[in-house]
Amino acid sequence: MCEGFGGTISIDGRVLFAEPDRNGNCSHSMQLERLGWRDSDDAFLRSFVRFEFADWTEASFRYDENGTLPVWVVPEYEERAKLLLARVAPIWAEYVQVTTAALAEYVQVKAEYVQLKAAAWAEYVQVTTAAWAEYVQVTPAARAEMIAKLALIEGYVPEKEENVSGGEVC
Repeated sequence: MCEGFGGTISIDGRVLFAEPDRNGNCSHSMQLERLGWRDSDDAFLRSFVRFEFADWTEASFRYDENGTLPVWVVPEYEERAKLLLARVAPIWAEYVQVTTAALAEYVQVKAEYVQLKAAAWAEYVQVTTAAWAEYVQVTPAARAEMIAKLALIEGYVPEKEENVSGGEVC
């Protein structure tokens, strides 16, 4: 699993990526699956390399390869990955800001009402359910907006239509 933002660079120099999970990590495996590419430990057979920015900063760039960096990788690829990070990071930050605020409100309401006695349990359920519903309502739209913005960036690898599932809050 890639830590932070990451993607793949193909042998022809394309920089590809997918949306991060709710923890801000991008899955190389998911990207490869979406592309229909097979993984190989053999650097001579593989036509891509993985990269990551563990803390979403340029300084944290590294190729996520264990001694298998192919000879076709050129310094320009790192610069292309950094340019991509500069476009994706603000979109991710906006998503985090929206969902963090909604989750913080839910956590605060829950913490306040945990102190209630059994007689107030119904009120607790009502209030926390409403706060959770707000978080659940905000998150998919925020995620969809994030993915729509990411999809405008060249190299984005979308989820396959048959793999799209509704209902999960990420």
